[in-house]
Amino acid sequence: MAIKSYIVTQDCNSPYVSYTGHPKNPNSIKMKRFRKGEIVNGELKHANNQPAFVLVEGSLVLPLESVKEIVSKEITSNANGDDSKAETTKKSIIENPPKIQYIDGVVIGAILGAGAIYLAEKQGWIAMPEKKNKIYGAIAGALLSVYLIHRFKLNKPQKQIEKKQE
Repeated sequence: MAIKSYIVTQDCNSPYVSYTGHPKNPNSIKMKRFRKGEIVNGELKHANNQPAFVLVEGSLVLPLESVKEIVSKEITSNANGDDSKAETTKKSIIENPPKIQYIDGVVIGAILGAGAIYLAEKQGWIAMPEKKNKIYGAIAGALLSVYLIHRFKLNKPQKQIEKKQE
């Protein structure tokens, strides 16, 4: 069960047992006083499938006639003071997050850079074909694609959709 907040609607007493553990000081029954308007946290207990009482602090019993459950709702109102429901709008961006765009750009740029160096070696534009040339081409392509994504894609005004919530 869940612990909920209750307000005491009338003064009431709840009995509890004080146990000392010493034979010279016997157990005694004491009363805890709850005043009208006091807010307590407790758990609603049932008997025969009907609400019976509220258990406060694990051992104090309050009858249902003396408590009322506190129900809280979100307050929504317009700025001009109307009591009608306020329409809230939420703006969301359709585009992919920048992190994913950068990762895609790095992968595609590296492939294009390595491919460009491979083509240059086959055409004879690079005299000595080596593996490190392809690595340098991949790094240059990745850096160029990150720059282009940053410069042209991410700095554009993004399309936003307004969603009305009630």
